[in-house]
Amino acid sequence: MGIYLLPGEDKVHDKKDSWLTWSAEDTEDYDFPESWKGKVYFVQCKGPSKCKREIRPMQCRTFPLTPHIDEASELTLVYNDIELPYRCPLIDEEMPLNESFVQATFTVWKHLIRDPLIYDLVKMDSEMREDALAELWDKLGGKL
Repeated sequence: MGIYLLPGEDKVHDKKDSWLTWSAEDTEDYDFPESWKGKVYFVQCKGPSKCKREIRPMQCRTFPLTPHIDEASELTLVYNDIELPYRCPLIDEEMPLNESFVQATFTVWKHLIRDPLIYDLVKMDSEMREDALAELWDKLGGKL
C-alpha cells in the first residue's frame, strides 16, 4: 500500500528515513492533472509499527475523509472511495468521526486547495467520482 505525495510534500520528509520506501514517477505515465509536470513521489509505509504518525503524508492524516469539489465549486468532505487492499472499520461500519477531526480536516483541505496544483488534483478526482456515480445511476435506470 502506498500513496502519492501532494506537490511540495516531499520537502517535509527525509528520503533517508527508514519508515518509508520512495520512488519517483513521471506524471505523464499516470493519471494526474495536466498541470502536473515532471516527477511525483510515491511512498510506501513499511508497516504500522514503523509509522511516524506525527509526520504522515497529508492524505494519510485526513483518512478516511477525502476532499470533494462539487459542480458549484464548493468543497465538501466525503468518505474515501478508493479500493483498499484492507478493510477499514471506519468506512465499513460507518463509525462516527470525531467532529473536531472532521472540522480540522475540512480546514486543512480548504487551505491546501489554494495551491492550484492541489486544486487541480482534487477537482479531477471529484469529477471522476461524479462520473462514476452518474454511470452507476444510469445502470440502475435512475432508481434506487
